[in-house]
Amino acid sequence: MQSKSLPNQITTWVALSTVVEEFAVWQQRTDRKFADESTEILAYLMDQLEAESEPLIGKSLNHPVHGLLSHMSSKNNRMRELLFAYLAIVLSQDCEPARKLIAGQRLQLGLHAEYVAATCCYGATSES
Repeated sequence: MQSKSLPNQITTWVALSTVVEEFAVWQQRTDRKFADESTEILAYLMDQLEAESEPLIGKSLNHPVHGLLSHMSSKNNRMRELLFAYLAIVLSQDCEPARKLIAGQRLQLGLHAEYVAATCCYGATSES
């Protein structure tokens, strides 16, 4: 069931991804117990990264790292933002990007104002 309040991930990513699962829905579906919030969020991000990466299975990339980064930049911005949120936790124990992503905010700056207004994905314009 999609949340009616904006922003939310479904509304934010509807035109860009077909595999979005809201965090609360994921929590209910998995019903797993975690040591702390960051571990739970990491598990969620890994599940969402796996779902976003399905189209890449069996595909040949020109380079394992550069090819993946290129794919994320040109074809899958959500995967890029999921990875950014994941790395923020792993490298600096910073859950804030993940919390923003889970809340339906975009992490990338400078997005088109009409897109930001339609999805209410606060924090996504360079003016914010």
